[in-house]
Amino acid sequence: MTDLTDIYDMLKGVGLCSTQAEFSTEWLGRSSHYMSQIKGDPANASLTSLRLLAAELQLTALIAKGSADNATFRKVHGAWVAAQTICDGVFEQRHVPPFLRITAI
Repeated sequence: MTDLTDIYDMLKGVGLCSTQAEFSTEWLGRSSHYMSQIKGDPANASLTSLRLLAAELQLTALIAKGSADNATFRKVHGAWVAAQTICDGVFEQRHVPPFLRITAI
């Protein structure tokens, strides 16, 4: 998963989200048109939204781990790791000098 559209598609596939508007409001904490405005590109997203997405996915993964559905847990856990990596990369691109970057996209 390399962009927010991939994460949205995974959440939609496991039934945790049904529309991009819902993903924008419930998972990114923004207006219902946010995903269409940023076109799924993490570089256009706010760091606050990326951090919120990673935190929500981490919590959802912990809940899914306690359930009997191991496949959903693996998918959500993978999305959480991807969201955290995306967030770290975007942060580095915006705030870390190029010679010090280690995870930037």
